[in-house]
Amino acid sequence: MQKSKRSMKIRLLSTVTLLLTVVFALIYLIFNFFFTQYIETTATALLTQSRESFVAKPPAAALPAKDIPIGDSSIQEEKPEKNREPHSAFAASVQRTIVSADFEVLFPQNQVTGFDDNSGLSTFIDGLKDSDISLSNTDSGKIELEDNLYYYTVASNSAEKDSYAVFFINMSDLYVFEQTLNQLLLIIMVIGLISIATITYVFVSRITKPLQTLALFAKEIGEGNYQTIDEEFVDLELHELKTAMNETTKKLKHYDANQRTFFQNASHELRTPLQIIKTNAEGIEIGIIDDKKGAVVIKKETDKLGSLVEDILYLSRLESRSADRIATTNDLRETFSYTAERYASVIAQKNITMHFDFQKNPVFFHYDENDFERAFQNLLSNALRYAAGTIRLGCKEVDDRIMITVYNDGPPISRTDLPHIFDRFYKGEGGINGIGLSIVQSIVHSYGGRIEAKSSEQGTTFTIILSKPQG
Repeated sequence: MQKSKRSMKIRLLSTVTLLLTVVFALIYLIFNFFFTQYIETTATALLTQSRESFVAKPPAAALPAKDIPIGDSSIQEEKPEKNREPHSAFAASVQRTIVSADFEVLFPQNQVTGFDDNSGLSTFIDGLKDSDISLSNTDSGKIELEDNLYYYTVASNSAEKDSYAVFFINMSDLYVFEQTLNQLLLIIMVIGLISIATITYVFVSRITKPLQTLALFAKEIGEGNYQTIDEEFVDLELHELKTAMNETTKKLKHYDANQRTFFQNASHELRTPLQIIKTNAEGIEIGIIDDKKGAVVIKKETDKLGSLVEDILYLSRLESRSADRIATTNDLRETFSYTAERYASVIAQKNITMHFDFQKNPVFFHYDENDFERAFQNLLSNALRYAAGTIRLGCKEVDDRIMITVYNDGPPISRTDLPHIFDRFYKGEGGINGIGLSIVQSIVHSYGGRIEAKSSEQGTTFTIILSKPQG
């Protein structure tokens, strides 16, 4: 089952939002974890210190209530400022009380000391009692009472039977501070999430809008509208994409025009021999054309038609980059020389002298021999058609290139025809079907090379330039 497609804008926005939510959640959890650890570590350290001091040397508070100096509820002597513990700022908040096993407060006594309950002693004791714990089996713990947070530790009071010293510290201020910070942190995270999501939406919109424009442009190309797009894009990548699509459009437009011209010319070239064949066949049928003469004409035009069809099919295979090409590394001199040998009888018949200007060492190149045989054959046929008495073939390596030349001493190609001699079906003076040189150019281009033609009163030279294989 095919998945439903989602807009890039929605996908990126949801991804960024989810990622930020996860990051903010981790920050929130880590902050709460370390802050809670800080509160617990500080409270535990202070309470443990107070409990150990009480067990080691019970202070006056451990004595009967009548022996306690009024107002003496401190847990330790004041230390010099330089000797204080790192968390001694909380030491003043640690309080001590003596309670019985049933949570009756033995010290401090309000009626004796005038003890003020602002410290939350009664609230703490009530909470401790309601927690249903046993003082004899409890060392330490914490109690949360509404907005109050108490940490405590219990030590047995050796000065009085069945009584316990309970040290506690009210961390409510830090607890409330933590809650306040959590609220602020949540507000900041929500504002940050909304802000970043908005920025992401605007940023993604800047990308998706040009992409939609380019998608419509591509659709127009697919429908055969080869107009280029002139809209400017700020982003370099989108500009490069637009430029590449414009270049592709121009190539497609040129290719489409060439194809139309090709089919028009091919139809014309095919129609001509077919019409001649038909005319002669009808003439023979009604007896106005001699059978032998008609047969010769029909055979000649049939050969011409077959050659033309073969050339058209060959061009089609070249353009489609057919997979039947079998390329191997061969010596171009050998392919060139045995292709030329096929024309030995024609050369002798026309009394033409052929010179070979090949280098001594092999000229290796990776190619399909059928391709270059076809290219050399077309160049040699063209040279034999126009040569007055001399043809010169060359094959050399020059620096990092391979130079293949075919020269004939025939009349110069006109300036009007020279720029178009490689165009398909363009026939200059003396041309046959105007497709031979086009095939040569297509073959050379398929191997990453190029072909040039120069013509003057001294003759015409076709030059194939190929890049030498590396290594």
